[in-house]
Amino acid sequence: MDDPDASELRRVFEAVCDLPPDTRRAQVHALTSDPLLREEVLALLDAESRTLLGGRDGVAAAMCSVMLPELRVGDTLGPWRLVRQIGAGGMGAVFLAERADALYAQQVAIKLLHGVPEGNAVARLAEERRILATLQHPGIARLYDGGTTPAGQPYLVMEHVDGQALDAHCRSHRLGLDARLALIVSICHAVQAAHARLVVHCDLKPGNVLVREDHSPVLLDFGIARLLGDTGGPAPGFYTPAYAAPELTSGAPATVASDVFGLGMLLVELLAGARVGKRAAATAVPLPSALAPADCGWRRRLTGDLDAIAARACALAPEDRYASAQALAEDIQRHQRILPVHARTGERGYRLRRFGRRRWRELLAATTMLALAAGFVWHLDAARAQAEREAQIASQVSGFLVSMFQAADPRERGARGADRITVAEVLDRAAARVDEELGDAPVVQARLKGVIGMAYRNMGDVQRALPLLEDAAEGLIAAGGQIDEATRFLNMLASSNAANRHGEEGEAMARRALALLGPDWPDSFRVAQSYNSLGLSLLAQQRYDEAEAAFAEALARHEAAGRDQFISVSLDNMGMSLRRRGRLDAAAAAFDRSLPITERLFGKFSFDYWTSHTERSLLVADAGRLEEARASFTENLARAPQIFGEHSIYYASENTRLGSVLLRMGAYREAAPVLERAVAVAADVMGAESFTVSMALLLRGNLAEALGDGAAAETDYRRALAIREALLGATHPDSSEAALELGLWLLRSGRPQEGEALVQRALADWRPRVPADSANAVRLAHGEAEMLLHTGSADGAGEALARIAPHASRVGPEHGVRHRVLEAAVRQASDGEAGAVGAWRDAVAAASELFGADSAVTARHRLALAVALEAAGEASSAAAERERALPVLEGEGVQPPGWADQKA
Repeated sequence: MDDPDASELRRVFEAVCDLPPDTRRAQVHALTSDPLLREEVLALLDAESRTLLGGRDGVAAAMCSVMLPELRVGDTLGPWRLVRQIGAGGMGAVFLAERADALYAQQVAIKLLHGVPEGNAVARLAEERRILATLQHPGIARLYDGGTTPAGQPYLVMEHVDGQALDAHCRSHRLGLDARLALIVSICHAVQAAHARLVVHCDLKPGNVLVREDHSPVLLDFGIARLLGDTGGPAPGFYTPAYAAPELTSGAPATVASDVFGLGMLLVELLAGARVGKRAAATAVPLPSALAPADCGWRRRLTGDLDAIAARACALAPEDRYASAQALAEDIQRHQRILPVHARTGERGYRLRRFGRRRWRELLAATTMLALAAGFVWHLDAARAQAEREAQIASQVSGFLVSMFQAADPRERGARGADRITVAEVLDRAAARVDEELGDAPVVQARLKGVIGMAYRNMGDVQRALPLLEDAAEGLIAAGGQIDEATRFLNMLASSNAANRHGEEGEAMARRALALLGPDWPDSFRVAQSYNSLGLSLLAQQRYDEAEAAFAEALARHEAAGRDQFISVSLDNMGMSLRRRGRLDAAAAAFDRSLPITERLFGKFSFDYWTSHTERSLLVADAGRLEEARASFTENLARAPQIFGEHSIYYASENTRLGSVLLRMGAYREAAPVLERAVAVAADVMGAESFTVSMALLLRGNLAEALGDGAAAETDYRRALAIREALLGATHPDSSEAALELGLWLLRSGRPQEGEALVQRALADWRPRVPADSANAVRLAHGEAEMLLHTGSADGAGEALARIAPHASRVGPEHGVRHRVLEAAVRQASDGEAGAVGAWRDAVAAASELFGADSAVTARHRLALAVALEAAGEASSAAAERERALPVLEGEGVQPPGWADQKA
């Protein structure tokens, strides 16, 4: 719907303007197939016939002069230089121009209007420009300046708008119906603002509306509008016949109604997505629904309101149109809000239908209520009894909840009025009373136990949470009809047991939840959560393949429903499983998807972000980015008290994780207080014999061993093993882990018989339960190799290392370094210390790359290299390695065997 090209318009006009009037139309149709160009030429010929410009000769002379612009690209006009021509049409040529005087940078659009004004027309145009320059509206291109060229051709300096024509923007952005209506409403508001200043546009068409990338429309060419009250009509060519109101094409003055017609034409074409394609003045404008093509996606929505609005806006008689552009905009907005539109006020039943569409939810609810009332009328006595029971339950719940928080009321505290009552105290009070006060309302009792249990769980007090959650689940199952709530609590029990390594118990609860829900349970969310808790329980048993299959099932269900929060949780759990088995790249991909979702939904000070961030930090550590992991855990630890409080299993666990990273880095002095705090908080929250305490004890044992404190190491190792055996049984994988740690320490301490028995036990119980290419399989192979070295079988140790070599570095760089160290020890046992120099150099290089050249971990391997160098006769090199290692170890408080000899 762009304006016809000026040169083509001139060519056709000149070819027919001297022909007899009765032959012109046929010749125009023969010269061009463009319907819009035909309309333009025929309009000019009609204007000529009516002698509105002083006769045919005047029209022809004007056409010949205006179609050839006086100025060209590169010419200057006042302070402006014409850069390029950006448009041409019936009103003139448009150029992009920029400042030529270099005072400041600005681009404008300059329009050279057709014709040369005579007499007082110059003064009148100047007055119009002055008034039009006062139009300030974001939807109207500003008029900055104007005047006449040296040859007398009028020009306007306007705001340059970077956008697409209205119809082209709708096509290129594939705008839907609602977006198109929003554009028309914005255009109406801009036109109304101009009308308020007594200015009409006269030439509203798609080419005179540019739309920016942000979908905001801007109207052009108000600079050639006529003022309201002007008795003269617009000059021919100052409007586009295809969009002009009938009165304009008949020579009548422009009015507000003329612009309303133009807006109606825009509305018709945008709604239909097609051009009207004929003179609007000649016949009634087609309705949008009739004009829209068969493949228009919203064609059915056009019938009714939108057809009526378009018909009223485009009425042939001005008095039948909307009174203003604002009235047209308001009727469109009424349609969007499902209110009756003014264009259809005479239709019977219309308002009732609109009310029904607008209030369908209320009507549906009312209808449903009536149906329910009719259905229950035969059971009135039963309904009354049920209502009484519900009222009694509500009263019990209300009274119980109020009494829970009376402890926080200073008027109720008496002598304790100055004390602050904690949330934990409120929960303790509630838990103590729930059985005795709600025994006659088992459903309410079960639900309240579940709520209190969840509160304890979220605070990290799992010991108090688990019995309450179990009572809640069993009570709801026994009550019948409470499957959804019951399985919710079963899932919490399953995941909590999994976190404490009671994987079998967790698995039983998760499978019970799935059995209660059944294959056809309508709520996929609860089924997905049950698969999630099943995966956690299987992961606690190190059954990685089964766990990942369960997580994948949960993830698929959450993705199908678009539940972003639970998508991120399932991804975290999948990442956790992949990390533990040593598939670090796949784990990283899962965390890279989950963490941004969690941060966007909940922010950094939330439980969800905290857990996701913690799991990703563990991956970072396993990937060998230990400094990054230390910073990440430190950041998470600082947030933990604000989220959970310091009396929490989460706070204890995060201290344990940070201590683990510090220990792996060789930052022993920094790790010591962190691990002490982890043991103390875990014992306080979970009990001294809890699994969480055993985790911190194993790490504290590692630290004591690294520092050379053998007695403390043995104490912590033995206590950790005893706790796990009592909680989980002697053959559980986590018990095998503690047995392996203690057995290796005993071997290093010169107690081979007891140490070998423990390592062999760990190998027998743990190895069959893990995949052969997993991180734990590598760890067990390294333990076996070290055991064989200490028991005199260097060849067997080498064979054990060779079997696991393809997986050692893949499951994590720390395993790769340990593999190098063990290979050096095997070489030393086989070829003597002097023959192991190269292997020890490789081990030190690998440790330096991962831990840092001056890490305490690297320093320990430097001492082994120094011994090998000395045996090989390289005394100076051995001294250099020793002098570099000993200060580092001394700085971390390490007292290795033979310390005095090493220093000497």
